Amino acid sequence: MITVFSMVIVFIALLIISYLIDGLRAISSKTNGKKTVEEKLEVEEKKDIAEENLNQENEEEVVAVIAAAIAAIQGIDVSDVKISSIKRIPQNTPVWSRVGRQEQIFGRL
Repeated sequence: MITVFSMVIVFIALLIISYLIDGLRAISSKTNGKKTVEEKLEVEEKKDIAEENLNQENEEEVVAVIAAAIAAIQGIDVSDVKISSIKRIPQNTPVWSRVGRQEQIFGRL
């Protein structure tokens, strides 16, 4: 009898905790969802511009890092390394998977 009573209390407590979490999630989504359409468009445009600038900067940084790695492996000066072309290897992961990872990473920054 004590075991059954204890299990009922535990399940009731878990239900209460579940409803509290759902309530907090609903409250937080209401405060975050009050942006107007214009504000959302402005944010998207700013993100696009920032991504373009970041991609251009990243390409230069990637070339510099690759040149430094080659120079370190061969034991020569970086100015002596000549890179004629860099080819990216295609990713095996689907696009939606990569986008999801990027959203999680950029969401934490």
